[in-house]
Amino acid sequence: MGAPCEGCSKNQKPAPAKAKRSWEQDKLYDGLDLPDEDFNYDEFVAKKFGYLPHKKIGVKLYWWILGIFLLVLMALYAFYIL
Repeated sequence: MGAPCEGCSKNQKPAPAKAKRSWEQDKLYDGLDLPDEDFNYDEFVAKKFGYLPHKKIGVKLYWWILGIFLLVLMALYAFYIL
């Protein structure tokens, strides 16, 4: 049998573990191929599902007329009671 290697020698202290700095990343996260900051979500959804996810929903004219009519009725009622 030969002599133990330098790293296995009982007279030598084990090397301390290298402390990870706050700016260092784990090797686990290297090469994840994450999207850049200029990622366009709407374009991604359109490409993936074939349509744009958001559609502007406007209020129909008759709802505006009904709302104004109800406000006028409430104002007239408030002035009539007071």
